[in-house]
Order: sequence, then C-alpha cells, then structure tokens
Amino acid sequence: MNKDTAKKKNIQRKTGIILLVILFIVIVALSFLTGAKTFTDFSNAFLGGDTEVKAPTIKVGIYECLSGEFKQFGKEEAAGIELAHDLYPTVIDKNIELVYADNRSNIYDAKQALQELMSQNPNFIFGSYSDTLTLVASDYVVAANTPAMTITSINPLITANNDFYFTTSFSMAKQGAALGEYAVNGLGKTSFATVKALRDDSSNAFVRRFRNKVGSLIPGEDVFKANFSVDTELGDYKTWIQQLKDGNVEAVLLAIPPAAAQVFMSQAKEMEYFPQFLGTGEWDTKDFEKFIVSNPELSVSYPSVQAADTTDMYSVFIDAYYAKYGENAPEPSGSMAAAFDAYLIMIKGFEDAYDNLMNTDMEALRAEAGTDAKGRALVQTYETALETGIPAGTQVKDAIKEITDFEGATGVLSYDGTTEVNKTVTILHFFKGTKMDPYAVEDDKTITGDDTPLTEIEEIMESSQP
Repeated sequence: MNKDTAKKKNIQRKTGIILLVILFIVIVALSFLTGAKTFTDFSNAFLGGDTEVKAPTIKVGIYECLSGEFKQFGKEEAAGIELAHDLYPTVIDKNIELVYADNRSNIYDAKQALQELMSQNPNFIFGSYSDTLTLVASDYVVAANTPAMTITSINPLITANNDFYFTTSFSMAKQGAALGEYAVNGLGKTSFATVKALRDDSSNAFVRRFRNKVGSLIPGEDVFKANFSVDTELGDYKTWIQQLKDGNVEAVLLAIPPAAAQVFMSQAKEMEYFPQFLGTGEWDTKDFEKFIVSNPELSVSYPSVQAADTTDMYSVFIDAYYAKYGENAPEPSGSMAAAFDAYLIMIKGFEDAYDNLMNTDMEALRAEAGTDAKGRALVQTYETALETGIPAGTQVKDAIKEITDFEGATGVLSYDGTTEVNKTVTILHFFKGTKMDPYAVEDDKTITGDDTPLTEIEEIMESSQP
C-alpha cells in the first residue's frame, strides 16, 4: 500500500466518524424537540419506520376449537372476540394483535397448539370451548403467569387452585339456584321432581342448589315428590315418567345431557304428560332449540349465556353484529355474546392494571423490597412493565379480580376478588313452540322478565295444557 492510498483511507475513516457524530447530535436534538424517547421513536417519526411492527403490541391468544368435533362452538366464541376487537382494537395506546391456536377439538392437538401459542409470549389468552380442553391449558397459563379466560366452560376445577384462569359463564351451582328462583317466582310452580343421570356426579351441585333454592322459597312444605337417578344409556324412561304423572308433579328438573333430555320429553309427550321441564345450560344449543320449537306441546326452560337485553352494551353488541354480518343474519348465539363480554373484561383489566402501575410509588416499592428475592423480583416486574408500557400478567390478573358491576352484553359481571364470574343468569323459556322474552336473575333476585304479569303467564299455561 503506497502512502497516497493509506492517507486517502485515513481521511475516509475520519470523515465517517465525523458524520456519525453529527448524526448522533441531530438525533438527540430532534428527539429533544419532538419528544421522541428512543431511536425507534425517531426512525418512526423521521425515517418512515413501521409503527405496526416496531411499536409494542398486546398479543391476545385465541385458543379454540377451530376445527374438529366442536368447531361450530369454537368458531362462535372466536367470532365474539373478533367482533369486540373490531370495535376496540387498542388498549392503553397499544394495538391488540389476535393470534390463533387451533386445538382441533382434542387433547392431543391441544398440547401442541398451546406450546406454539406460548412460544409467542401472549399477554392474554381466551378459550377454550369444552371443559376438558380448557383444563389442558391450566398448567401452561400458570407457568407463564399469563391470565386466561374461558368463555363457556364451567367446570369448577378450571378455577380451583388456579389464580390465572377466569370464567365468563356462571357455574352449574349458580344455574341451579337461578332456575329454582325462576320456577317458583317466575312460573309459580309448587311441586317438583329432580332427575339426574346415573353415575354422573357433575350435576350434583346443580341439583343441590336447585333444591336448596326451591326449599328456601317454599319452606316447610313437601315440594319434592320424587328424585330419580336414571340410566341414560338405556334410553327408556317410561317407568319414571309414569310415576311423575301419577304424582301430578308440576315441574321436572332434568339434569341430563341434551340428547337424553330429548328422548325423555318425547316419551313424556307420547304418554300425554306435560309438566314444566327444566334443564341445564348444556341444552343451550341451536339444535336443541329446534327440537323444542318443533314440539309445541312442551314447555321448557333452561339457563343460557344469551343476552337478556338488560344493559346498554347489549345494544352495542347487537348493532355491531348486524352491521358486520347483515340485517338478515341469524340471531347471534349466546356464546358469541359471552365472548364479546370476555374481550371487554380483558380491556378493562389492562386499563385498570395500567392505572395501578402508573400510580405505584417505585421508590417505596424498592425500599420495601430490600434484599428479599421475591421483593426484588416484584420490583423487576414493575420496572419491565414501566419500560414496555404493558402491565405484567400478574398485574392484569389482579386487576380483573377487582372488577365489579361491569355492564356487558350478557348482563352485569363481577369477580369480587375471585376468578369465577358472578353475573346475571338468563333463563330461556319456550311455550307452545314460541321463544318467550328472556328472564334474568341476578344474585338470586329477579331483575327482569316477560312484560306479562307472572300470574297471567301461569294462568295461560295451565289453561293451555294439551
């Protein structure tokens, strides 16, 4: 290398250093003048950076049955979340990105779907339809400190010993209490029987709470004429039906699956026995509704996650639904409305957690933590949340647990310090093949019902028995 070449390279090197220094000074000056805090802010503002990619986003996982046996129900829940996301695509000035994990309606694919989902570090997770598939996710969300919310699963094991999994549908026990309230005060029934499936303990809480509620409303009287456990695999219920008919039982609680309930009621119809049939939330499907409408001799009631049109948010939901799917679209499912509410609860959780984060005295928190390992970990969690502007999963979880009296599309929701929702229970009632106005019960007290006085409804039903 000759002297001229070396000198030329030295000049180029010095010039490059000078240009870098000038660029740094310009960045600092412009950042000061524009309020940009990072180079990302600067590049987005002045160099055309892609804010959608570089700005922090809140990832929300949809862990659902998007294919397989339960795809109809999983897609309905996903549709409710997507509808809410259309209306509210941001929270705390962050874009919300929906990421999908199809568990294919079976536990084997569910594990792989969860592993792939968790690798994306979601800030929140929705799903899944099916109690079993929801339970599969329990360990994953706890290990990652990621709050999750199931839409329609109600197995008490989901929330038991799990501080991160929330429900948005009422438990079997609450269904039973609400149905008892409706049967006595809404329909004026005074004699009852309960029928549950043999070897099925899942409905025990439902039946027990129903009996307790009815007993508290009609004290001191022998209101329960029979309590049967039937073998649903045999499919022949005529012996029990005859006993109910001979005992003039007015209302029969069938704590059995929808398919078995259809057979039971069809056989009762053949035997010309027409009591008030009461069922579980499992009956809340379009197929079961078609069965009832096609058998107008039957009078049937059961709890539902469908909206009871008792809040302003119900109007927001229904307007958004028909705006998206058209005025001639079929009536939205109850699970879609419940999913809509779940998304709103998540939004509220992030907002409240962010407010709590901004109001935290970090100096006091550091001083309190001292050298304690848990304390230092807590401080680190807060510092990371402040840096990203996104509350940690534990902070969002704690915020949701404190939500009370939140008006959603399906009623008023509260968590009261727990992960299990306390909400309005909607009772659907079908009379003479017609779907009556929903009847809503909150805290075991009737808050709305059909406009017709209850005594008149009862008179119409009794005079119209076939």
